[in-house]
Amino acid sequence: MYVLSKQAIHDRQNNVAFWEIFLQDKTARKYPENLNPLKSTGIIVDMLVELGANAIGGGKLVFVNVPAIFLEASMFDLISPEQVGIELVENKSITNQTYEAIDLLLKRGFKFCIDDFGFERIDYLPILNKAHFVKIDLKNNPYDLVELREVISIVKSLKKGTIAKNIETEEDYRTAMDLGFDYFQGNYLSGFVPIKSSRTIAYLKSTLFKLHKALVEGDMKQVKQVLERDVGATYKLLKFANSALLHGKRNISDLEEVVEYMGFDSMVKFALILALSEMFAKGEEKIHWEKALFRANLAEKLAEIYSPELKGKAHMVGLFSLSWEIFGQRPEDVASELGLDKDIQEAFEKEPNELSFILSSVELLEDTTDLKVIEKIAKILGTTPERVQSAMEEAKRESELIAEEFS
Repeated sequence: MYVLSKQAIHDRQNNVAFWEIFLQDKTARKYPENLNPLKSTGIIVDMLVELGANAIGGGKLVFVNVPAIFLEASMFDLISPEQVGIELVENKSITNQTYEAIDLLLKRGFKFCIDDFGFERIDYLPILNKAHFVKIDLKNNPYDLVELREVISIVKSLKKGTIAKNIETEEDYRTAMDLGFDYFQGNYLSGFVPIKSSRTIAYLKSTLFKLHKALVEGDMKQVKQVLERDVGATYKLLKFANSALLHGKRNISDLEEVVEYMGFDSMVKFALILALSEMFAKGEEKIHWEKALFRANLAEKLAEIYSPELKGKAHMVGLFSLSWEIFGQRPEDVASELGLDKDIQEAFEKEPNELSFILSSVELLEDTTDLKVIEKIAKILGTTPERVQSAMEEAKRESELIAEEFS
């Protein structure tokens, strides 16, 4: 499980000047292994939008670690530059487009910090004049103390703030103070403060269900407005619209055009993908998500046969039927917290209703090859076994395609 954490950056008077936020593995209490930095930043940006940078930083600037390539994704449109700073990391792929993206963000007022700065890194030099701060690892840098003092002096002469990181002992702190650093970060001064688990459902509550409500009402204008307020959702929508899944012939970058192009049915599918891809799940979690997606697709198809007006609700019943495995919360508790319709909650509580029957049918069908089971369910649905088998095959094919496209 990933946890969003923050760590304070102190000034020379030992006051908190800024915060840095990042993901940690809850068990190992360190950056998650094998997690793509791009995905990590995406999760953090989503949570910043959800929770609010001011609430996280208490009025102090909050720095987010951002790989250079991620700057080109325009992921910061809904984030205030007065509250969020950008710490540039993983600078192996700096291009002219990167410099242009930085210039645009600077014009908007964002503050920039260069992580692990050093003059021997020639890729840093064109960015130095654009940065407001540089961060240097006190223990892992190529300089001796004399050289480091000179580096700090040069950087400060260029009117850049200097941050010493990895301050783990009192000796580290005294050394950094003596070298002339402006700011200090490390466990000696402040430990990691957990903010929120990435496996909570607040993101889904704030975006997915607003989106679902607008879709059910057929209000495409409201769909657009919901997406405009969520930068992560917008990014994923553009990716989905231009993916092979929709067989797009050209790239579309305008949100209004995307919503119009995709239409209701594809937007419903996107709502599911939004929920699934948010977690960037791997291993066992990924298996549960893929199974949940299959259940949602199959539930929709069975509802289309049995009670077409329930298709939208059947999506949600299938999707959240595995929320104990995914979220660690019972489906009925998720439904209650999210304010879902009473018949959805009753289905999760195994109360007899149409949605409960659809969910039970999905659970029986998902792993079976027993023709008698298929025939029995087909009879209750009032259709043929062939149509039920076709629904199963289509749900499996669609789920695999979506999982592959967004893995």
